[in-house]
Amino acid sequence: MASNRTRRRALATAFLAAILLALSCSCASAVILPATTIDGPGEEIVGFGGVSMAEDGTGGLVYLKRVAGIPHVFVSRYREGHWSAPIRVDTDQSFAASWPRIGASDGGQLVVVWATPFATEQSKEVFELLGATLAPGAESFGTETIVDPDIREAAGTSPQLAMSSTGQADLVYRVVRTFASGQTSNIPLLRPGDVVEDVRVAHFNGETWSALGAINRDSGVSMRPPTPANAPQVAIGPSGTGIVAWQEPDISGVARIWARRLFGATLNYVLPASVTSFNDRPIGDDADAPSIAFSRLGQAELAYRQAAGPGSPLPGPRIFLNTLPDGESADGSQFSGATVLDSSVSGGAGASIGPPDIDVDEKQDLRVLYDSNGTPRVIEGNNRGLSGAFSLGPPFVGGELRSASVMNPTGGGVSAWASADARGRRAVAVREDFAGGAVQTALVGGGAGGEIGELAVGRSGLGDGLIAFQQGPLGDAAIVAARATAPPVRFVINAPKGWVKPGAATVSWQPAASSDGPLRYAVVVDGRVQATPAGARVLRLSAGGLSSGQHRVQVLATDIDGQSVLTPAEPLQIDGSGPTVKIVRSRSGSGVAVRVLDPNSGVNKRFVHVRFGDGASTSHHARSGHRYARAGVYTVVVQARDKLGNQSVVRRLVSIR
Repeated sequence: MASNRTRRRALATAFLAAILLALSCSCASAVILPATTIDGPGEEIVGFGGVSMAEDGTGGLVYLKRVAGIPHVFVSRYREGHWSAPIRVDTDQSFAASWPRIGASDGGQLVVVWATPFATEQSKEVFELLGATLAPGAESFGTETIVDPDIREAAGTSPQLAMSSTGQADLVYRVVRTFASGQTSNIPLLRPGDVVEDVRVAHFNGETWSALGAINRDSGVSMRPPTPANAPQVAIGPSGTGIVAWQEPDISGVARIWARRLFGATLNYVLPASVTSFNDRPIGDDADAPSIAFSRLGQAELAYRQAAGPGSPLPGPRIFLNTLPDGESADGSQFSGATVLDSSVSGGAGASIGPPDIDVDEKQDLRVLYDSNGTPRVIEGNNRGLSGAFSLGPPFVGGELRSASVMNPTGGGVSAWASADARGRRAVAVREDFAGGAVQTALVGGGAGGEIGELAVGRSGLGDGLIAFQQGPLGDAAIVAARATAPPVRFVINAPKGWVKPGAATVSWQPAASSDGPLRYAVVVDGRVQATPAGARVLRLSAGGLSSGQHRVQVLATDIDGQSVLTPAEPLQIDGSGPTVKIVRSRSGSGVAVRVLDPNSGVNKRFVHVRFGDGASTSHHARSGHRYARAGVYTVVVQARDKLGNQSVVRRLVSIR
């Protein structure tokens, strides 16, 4: 038994040593994990509503599944690397559900909203928006609450939910006003097919929902008919401050992009976010597909698509980028001005440009992904400007499904889009860009295969992403999830400053930021892994293994996927022995010289005492000498301490001629 334990200990030590060797060569890299089929395939799966991930790595996905022939809302929760069995959300409802959306906050809390009919007017169902919360540690959702009591027929509602790590959330959605037979709107339609529509916002304060009402710039202007590409978008920061963007025609009838900051339950003023001209010539084509991201400090980045019809000043459709500063580094009262994100688009006016997806990190670096004629284009930017477009990876396949891109704080990021393999079999392409410039790609899928119906990515803000999608046609669809992970973020350790005794050598460290916990920590001294209890944040090092002198101490953090990060080395100065004493007889043979040394913490002269054996003595000197009056054999006794209190007592016989 002892031999087995020894062997296991040796293997574990060798494994950690291999990790340390790898980390000493390069930073640990993220990985793309295989997909998991959450539910299906089967005819009961009738819709997918999205996925969300909190900064601590918890999250969940939401979808629609028939029960006794009626669509209801189901959630699979994600914790510590595992997906839970499906949990039904709308347990108190017997009517069909639609438009499910999900948000996640730290601790495993989930918030879900959905639409369901509650009444009938003139033989048409009238819908309401409901919400429910899954509390941290709970196994079932709480009582349903009303978010909006009347969203008419729920046509084109397209809700978008954003949730902060602190448990606040913002919801934006559309309500198309309908009119009874024979009735008409008093709002003129700017273009054929236009509708009368409210863009509404609601805020969740962690406990209850508050309706903020319609946010349109002009409620007297008709809107373009709802499509997935012109759905409003919302983003939220950790403090609960958010931003919403939507499409709405201006007075000329051309659809532009507008935005508003959200301060909890308070709306700020409307801000124009798209350009109306290019090279001093007016743009008369609609802008759509807004995508927004919000940094920790409150800077918003907005990307959108600008069409280019005959007579346009643009050579073809383009993606534009605009920035709303945080108010600290620049004026945050208005957008800086939209500019073309990528001018290198082939195809001229006939180019095919997909909806963009944008993300921004805490350093306010940004990353945009979009479909350029079927080719994935990734563009990155920072305070020095935009980098070149990367075009590597499987092609976009499957129409105008939104793609998704996730920033990694250490550089690069993860992108996902609907694609296909070399045989044309549909899958989701996942691409990972590393800080050093390397790239890896993977195709993931599940269920029985088939087309990708809807796709979403939940972002942790730490470089990790939950990738979820519906695969297969309705009637044989499955809900599938994959995960792109990043190693733990570099963290801070604290080692004693200056010289300490071995018994006082204590190392502490802050938790490493990671979405793939719980983490395992190991203290490393001079490249040797020390036994570190699980869950510890402080370790008193074994005094027996620390010799006097300079050492190097580090901490290795390893997540549930085996990805690790090693902190930079901190100096550790150990002094466990007293001063050394040199006693040398003088050249004449009639005296001695005494020298007290300590190469570590240094000699404390106050505690240096020398007795020369003939009744003479001296104190408080690291160097001393004595001449004897007569020949003989004497015992020199030296008592000394260093600055940590380590004591030495040396007795030496000297023969004097």
